[in-house]
Amino acid sequence: MAKTFDPAGFRARVGPVPFLAVATLSQTGMSFVQQGIVVMGVFFASAFHLSLAQMGLVTTALSLGVMTSMVVMGAAADRIGPRRLLFFGSLAMSVLALGLLVISGFYALLVLLFFLGIALAIAPASGTKAVFTAFHDRPRGMVMGIRQTGVPLGALLAASLLPRLIAHGGFPEVFWLFGVELIVMGWAFSGVMMSWPKPAARRGQVRLDRRVLSQVWRPGLVAILLVSGQYLLLGFTLDDLHRVHHLNLTTAGLVLAVSQFGGGLGRVVTGIVSDRLGGRRTPVIIACGVVGALMAWAVAMMPAGAPLALLVPVWFVFGMGAVGWNALTMTWAGESVPPEHSGFAMSSVGTAAFLGSAIFPPLFGALVDATHHYSVGWALLGFVLMGAAILTRIFAQQLRRHEAPAAS
Repeated sequence: MAKTFDPAGFRARVGPVPFLAVATLSQTGMSFVQQGIVVMGVFFASAFHLSLAQMGLVTTALSLGVMTSMVVMGAAADRIGPRRLLFFGSLAMSVLALGLLVISGFYALLVLLFFLGIALAIAPASGTKAVFTAFHDRPRGMVMGIRQTGVPLGALLAASLLPRLIAHGGFPEVFWLFGVELIVMGWAFSGVMMSWPKPAARRGQVRLDRRVLSQVWRPGLVAILLVSGQYLLLGFTLDDLHRVHHLNLTTAGLVLAVSQFGGGLGRVVTGIVSDRLGGRRTPVIIACGVVGALMAWAVAMMPAGAPLALLVPVWFVFGMGAVGWNALTMTWAGESVPPEHSGFAMSSVGTAAFLGSAIFPPLFGALVDATHHYSVGWALLGFVLMGAAILTRIFAQQLRRHEAPAAS
């Protein structure tokens, strides 16, 4: 812990603690928009008279945009540096978020969300690269986990605030808030980063080869499966709690906020545990998958009209498992490649995660539409998360077998 936060030799304009705080706030600001739009799916469904499958397309459109550009943004962070990328990217994110003010049709909304997703990819791509670089030669699991708590923290704020803001002032008030906070948070973080070497000085270091790609696909495939829990929890909790357990949307939003608090806590705890395991990320990722699967099955078996005293702890633990894995898969990928390719590697895993977030919500919604039972969807989610845990176990065994001859 002392070495992690030692200001001596730290690569930023401020010390490790304020740098990490601003990094987390920046990720929170991006997540408040990106995760907030997912939370708002139930309100878009009401405004545009959507089925659950169509409601899932709101998440899909945004995620496809992020997925389309995230690897490119990660490579750009490697080449021109996260500071410059985030400074100009924050302006683009803000302008596109304010564009939501003039959208009136559902299909136009999907198109704009796609382009907003393209811009939003700048924040995680530049942020992970900046934190990964600044904490070079220090334990990274905990700091990456802390920085990634910005994702569930943004979702927590969205779940607790957006239903109230929409009830008070409608969509325009929310979209203005999105536009302003994106540029403020992005510029604040870029301001504490160090300047990056000119691209010409690094041209020979950024070429990718097959060895880099061969190290990325395993955490990427695991992320595709695990992200199903994160986004289905986020996108369908409000509707499930409202329809099945008869909570109003404001109270349901608070339960969802509790799950995101659990997810944020999970990201910090899993980072600390993996650091104490000597930097071994896979055992903790396996634990997240197992916990998420068990909670998905618990939700599936829960009787209708369950009391709030039961819903809150179940959704809290559900959040720890379904959300707590994210930073570990990115760190796993970033530490598997040379430092000059870490931005590409982590963004590739982020792209894989957003591919999963684009696939699973509409499929889940269509399944619930067809069966008229959320329990079927949650039960199948449990199998997906358990499959991710088993797959991670297999990958860990493969990596140990490959490393043993090299060590000899």
